[in-house]
This record gives sequence, C-alpha cells and structure tokens, in this order.
Amino acid sequence: MANREICYRLPFEDWPRAVFETDYGFRGGRLVVEGRCLLASPSRQTLLAGAEAQFRGELVHLHLKETENSEPELILTVGNSRAPQEDRVLLRPSRSAWTHAFIALGASFFGFLASYLYLDKSEATGDAWALKMALHMAGWHLLLTLTLFPASVWGQRIGIRSVQGVSGLFFLIHLGIAIANFTDGTPQEDLGIAILNSLSGVLFLVSVIYGQVAFRDMDPLSVFKAKPLSSRSPTPASGPDPAPAP
Repeated sequence: MANREICYRLPFEDWPRAVFETDYGFRGGRLVVEGRCLLASPSRQTLLAGAEAQFRGELVHLHLKETENSEPELILTVGNSRAPQEDRVLLRPSRSAWTHAFIALGASFFGFLASYLYLDKSEATGDAWALKMALHMAGWHLLLTLTLFPASVWGQRIGIRSVQGVSGLFFLIHLGIAIANFTDGTPQEDLGIAILNSLSGVLFLVSVIYGQVAFRDMDPLSVFKAKPLSSRSPTPASGPDPAPAP
C-alpha cells in the first residue's frame, strides 16, 4: 500500500521526521515517527474525519482536507502548530549556491573557447573531425549553460547534486580531450585546445568539490534549527533567507 510517502518535520527542538505512508488516493495509511507507527488510519474516511495520537506529551492531529478546485491536502499539526512538509521548505539561493553556479558557468566558458579553436582549426586545415568537435562541444556547453546554472541556483539541494554529477562526467571528458590534444603530435596547433580543455576540466572538478559546500549551506532544516522554538512555532525569523513555497 505504501507507494507514496509524505515527509514532515515535527515542531520540537530536534525537529524529528514524520513520514506518512499511503497511496495516491489517500485510502488510509500510517504515520511513522522515529521508527515506530505513531498512528494508523484504515480508510480515507478516517483521514477526512481526522486521526490523533500523543507524542512527547503533545497532541498530534492528522487531517485530510478536500477542496473543490485542487488536490486534497494532508495537514499534520502538533498542539496548535502545523508541521511543515519537507518538500515545501525552500531556501533562497545561498552565496555558495551562486558561487557554485558561476564555477560551472566558467567551465562551460572555456569549453566554448575550445570549440572556437576547433572551428578555427577546421577552417585552416579542412579537418572534418575538428569541425565535428567544434559543433559537438559548442552544442553540449550551450546545453550545460542553460541547465547547470539554474539548477545550482534555484534547484535547491537536488539541483546542486545534479550539477555535481554532470560536472564529474564532464571533468573526465575534458581530461580525455586535453590529453589527446597534448599527445597527438601537433602541439603547436593543438596546444591552445588542450589548455582550454584542461581549464574547463579543472573547473568542472572544482564544481564537484565546491558543490559540497553549497549542498551543506542549502540544508532546508537550517531554517528551523537556526532559531530556538518559541511556543512551538515552526516559522523561522532568521537563518539562510527562507522563501515561501509556491
């Protein structure tokens, strides 16, 4: 039955994780907190009526709210405070996320320069392979520019992880291209291409490494952990610039 999980953070000092396991029709389910089932609901009707349990001396209330024009919403409250859903806790981009994005952008910039030198080489020598490489590299780096930069800035943690994965792949690609141009027997002609590919690869490697800093800084729970609880209110007044979910 548990083919859908809705994750919450309960408004206590340590913000424990609560996971409601259900299906996409909300035909019952169970709320799991700290490895144990806190409450179970056998049917959708029970969720509509509301289910309750005690946790750490507070009343936990789970209620499915139906509206005419939107998807039903499962609301979890602890005492008088609503527990936030993990996937709705969004942060404004941190400084490190912007830095991470510009590192990836710089890597593509050197890739574009390398593609230009490939194009210049193809025109000077008539080398069809050089023309193919010029078009190939320009196309890929255009795609990377349009995807990696926004993913790192606005993609939250999943976007940063995606940028790290792609950057790791392109580090290896540019390393291979650089080595090939350094060793293909025409150093004078291909030295610039080799250097630019090396610089692009180095920046992609930096993107992989520095992405750890950006990932750490974009921790959604830092919004809550940065401020001691007051009256069990989950609304932060400080921290890394929280932004409301759309």
